[in-house]
Amino acid sequence: MTDSPVCGVVSEGGSQKVPPLLFAPYRLPSERFTALFEKGRSEACASLVMRVLPNGEERTRLGVITTKRTFRHAVDRSRARRLMREAFRLERPQLAVGYDIVLLGRRNLTTMSCQEVRRDLLKLCRRMGLIPGQTRQKRSATR
Repeated sequence: MTDSPVCGVVSEGGSQKVPPLLFAPYRLPSERFTALFEKGRSEACASLVMRVLPNGEERTRLGVITTKRTFRHAVDRSRARRLMREAFRLERPQLAVGYDIVLLGRRNLTTMSCQEVRRDLLKLCRRMGLIPGQTRQKRSATR
């Protein structure tokens, strides 16, 4: 059995069902960030801000942003990036293909567990309509 270094997910039978890293085909190229911020749709929750734009390809790619203004220490920026990438890696099989996604970490991200980050990521994906078979959810009136 193997453990995920961030989430502590244990796979059955000793073989991983999901690749351990975010491989290059799933990473968002830096030149796409500008297009996402200009034309992409945006949703936010307590720990993440998500921007989404269709890419016309057969895969969904991820870019992460952790700013020095939000996370003062490099250790915190690195942890936030690891949490966001790991949450995406584990939820990627559920997501619709053909989108570029940028996740921007908010201050409280480093105090959360990976399961909490995954929950927030799924919440945002549902709102954006990125989970096939589910209609796009509207934000509730009460916050």
